[in-house]
Amino acid sequence: MSINRPKLSFEQAIAAYLKYAPRLPQVDPKSVPAQTQYVENLMVIADEFDLIIFDAFGVLNSGAQAIPGAVETVAGLQKSGKKLAVVTNDASSSAEAILARHRGRGFDFNTNNLISSQQFVAPMMESYTDLKHWGVMAPLHWPFDILPGKVSPLGKDRALYDAVDGVVLIDSESWSDIQQNHLEESLAAKPRPILVGNPDICAPMGAFLSVESGYFAHKAADRCGITPDCVGKPFGHVFDEVLRRHPDIARDRILMVGDTIHTDVLGGLASGIKTLLVRQGGFLDGQDDIEGLFVKSGLRPHFCAPAIGYGIAEAKAAPEDKNAVFA
Repeated sequence: MSINRPKLSFEQAIAAYLKYAPRLPQVDPKSVPAQTQYVENLMVIADEFDLIIFDAFGVLNSGAQAIPGAVETVAGLQKSGKKLAVVTNDASSSAEAILARHRGRGFDFNTNNLISSQQFVAPMMESYTDLKHWGVMAPLHWPFDILPGKVSPLGKDRALYDAVDGVVLIDSESWSDIQQNHLEESLAAKPRPILVGNPDICAPMGAFLSVESGYFAHKAADRCGITPDCVGKPFGHVFDEVLRRHPDIARDRILMVGDTIHTDVLGGLASGIKTLLVRQGGFLDGQDDIEGLFVKSGLRPHFCAPAIGYGIAEAKAAPEDKNAVFA
């Protein structure tokens, strides 16, 4: 039986992002645009860019369903010759599984388009050459054998938390208060590295925001004073990989499209590329005071639109569907 994930309100999620902002990539204020240009949709500005990077959930799909207009918009961009990339913090799924879900929604993406934080988890672990035994936050059915060295699922055994050399937080789907308490108490008594494959604080799940690995990592860090080592947006690994794959495209001709200020927009700004924030279907769905959020965060995108296509996010995965998998 799966454990229902704890939920955050929008206000709680924003408060957490603001609280933990000092642990996120820092942006030169000169890189933040003075004003945001509000546009009808992505197609209005598409001609200004040669490469368009999409966040997945909240931009291309809401839950299991494609956001209205997204499939047609992506197909139109591909037909016009635009280079496209999809970046995701879904460290719990293989590239093949993520692509299969997108194809099921009607998108025509391949391995050349996709960049997932999962591909950077093993190299991050291997950089800690003196650490041999890792405790891992992930469901028991997760493929632990893709990770290097000795790894053990973090369950209810308090002794295991004390025995490992460091922890890797990947998927909080079945994480419980008991496990979080074990983690915080163990790290407070003996601080050790905290590695994070999905640095998101939360994720939109239809009618609520689920609590993700990044939130639990920061809570543990508050107890032990160790800054988490993260891969995934807004950190540079995924953006550096996009730039590596497209060396001939100037940064001012690249656009990052996302639904979250502190992951998608921050990551794009830190990488020196343009950014578009979408408001409907994702994290900002139902929020009216967008300018107020920009002021609070000290961040703002170059562009803001309701959604990438001509439709808006009317179809959402039912919150009751606890078995739905999100990319």
